[in-house]
Amino acid sequence: MPCWVCTNLARRFAIQDPVDPPADGGACSTSARSEVAASRAGTWRAPAASVMLSSQIDVPAASDRDASSGPLHAGHLISSYRIEKLVGMGGMGWVYHARHEITARSVALKILREDQLACDRSVDRMMREATILASVCHPGLPRFYECGLLDDGRPWIAMELVSGVPLAQRMHRCALDADVVIDIVVSVAEVLAAAHARGVTHRDLKPDNIILAAGDPRFPIRVIDWGIAHALAGARFTNMNEAIGTPTYMAPEQARGGPTGPHCDVYGLGIVAYQALTGRPPFVAASSVEILVQHLNRPAPALAPRCPDAPYGLVELVERMLAKSFAERPSAAEIRSSLGKLRAARQAPYLRLAVENSDAVPLPVYETITTPAMPLARADSDE
Repeated sequence: MPCWVCTNLARRFAIQDPVDPPADGGACSTSARSEVAASRAGTWRAPAASVMLSSQIDVPAASDRDASSGPLHAGHLISSYRIEKLVGMGGMGWVYHARHEITARSVALKILREDQLACDRSVDRMMREATILASVCHPGLPRFYECGLLDDGRPWIAMELVSGVPLAQRMHRCALDADVVIDIVVSVAEVLAAAHARGVTHRDLKPDNIILAAGDPRFPIRVIDWGIAHALAGARFTNMNEAIGTPTYMAPEQARGGPTGPHCDVYGLGIVAYQALTGRPPFVAASSVEILVQHLNRPAPALAPRCPDAPYGLVELVERMLAKSFAERPSAAEIRSSLGKLRAARQAPYLRLAVENSDAVPLPVYETITTPAMPLARADSDE
């Protein structure tokens, strides 16, 4: 690839730093400057903490008259929400565990960081996230409750607080079983299909943004962080030649800074599925630009040799999701349908003969793929 193409890729990716410096060139916080430098060096990574994490950080108690700079303290009142604990921080804002003063409902309260107030794009993106959460009706998105503005103009969003762990944390230990991957991909595809039907593309699908909410009665996962999502009916907050997203999970057309759509989310989900099955993403390199170049020019390494126990239907579908041409990728609805059928087939009972007692009398046993193995009866003529 010509050197100038790599240079353009680097310039485009640097545009979408997780933290933008103030537009007037004034000083921003030390943490913001360090994040900008890390982003330009290709080493920045979003914190693992999110609105869905049950692990929390205690914040010293303080009165309602706390200074507005920095993280707010326990006891601070935002509208009708009393802050209890700091959950974490993302690229643009602080996330708190708060409780409604009247209903006592616990919420995740997301507030734009003060150093981001000078960045119109950050404010717009946070308000867009509130709009998307309110408009896309699916239990796989955090439930939207309320939003507003602080006295200094910073937006805040009150949303569902769900206990769970990021998929990234689950995948960090080892590759996942194929049936677990099928369950996760089916659930994420269902959420994406609902968003795509409303003209919304996530654009930054990755393991950190998929929360596993085991045992949740509403839905087993949540797809979070819709701040850079693109709505077809809304205003565009990125330039046509601006690459936005996380390099490891970016579709080729996204890496070029071209138009994005549902096909980008499908590619990102394919990367997530590949990584979940094998323990590593298909493209790794020392820098973000090198990863983007591989997305553009190299086919993903064959999946079957890296997870030989995975069913062919799953392997074939993931490889289609990673097609360089977005026209060859399946839709999120097709992914959900195909894997739903595959999951049903793998869980369907089948008949076999099994030994139940010492007399070795073969009896019919209905079994599924997850049933513990039993010794098969053998008809030996000499017994």
